[in-house]
Amino acid sequence: MVVRSAHRALAANCFAKVVVATEDQVIVDTCAAHGIKSILTPSFPTGTDRVAWAARQLDAPWVLNLQGDEPVFPLELLRDLCELLPTDPTALWTAADTALSESDRTDDDVVKIEFSSNPPLSPFETAPPEPPQDERFVAGALDFFRQLPPDARSRNFAIHVGVYGGSLEALRRFASLPVPQIETDRRIEPLRALAAGMPVLARKGSWPRAAIDRREHISTVLEMLEGVT
Repeated sequence: MVVRSAHRALAANCFAKVVVATEDQVIVDTCAAHGIKSILTPSFPTGTDRVAWAARQLDAPWVLNLQGDEPVFPLELLRDLCELLPTDPTALWTAADTALSESDRTDDDVVKIEFSSNPPLSPFETAPPEPPQDERFVAGALDFFRQLPPDARSRNFAIHVGVYGGSLEALRRFASLPVPQIETDRRIEPLRALAAGMPVLARKGSWPRAAIDRREHISTVLEMLEGVT
């Protein structure tokens, strides 16, 4: 699964380096057997903390963290995020999938992102900017939930896609922040950034994708892999 996810990052052809960051020697050995670069890390509370540490070791100015359970991650989204990261080096970047189904709404394994109706303002703007010509839309995250609040129907929610990125400085800041109780309670790491006033920006869209969060997801991913080289 991790090797397939790494191959997905390589296939996007938008990264200077693709490196698997893991605390597990077995994964390091597996990557080596498949010609994938890896780095052995200490244990960390979240993947973003791990990636921040790895980015310092690799001296990487910009980093996108594709999780190891995403062997069919959309290449278009990886490329879009690579282009978006430098547009706000202070932000933690992620993605929001608008295809939120009724079953997703009640599934605690599906993290939901709440976003504003308008693109975020830069410090120099006094009115919402026009949407980009390529229809890319960046949404400012307001909150993250596993269980939606009672008034969720009147608010803007999407599926939080578990991919993170940012500048080395933004990742360093994230890793230095105290872990707030809300992050511990909800088990959602970008809440740490929001609690500290750090912007969390999401590429908003919809893509064919499937992460392996539970054993029953494996069959879905295997079906999708039939069309992936």
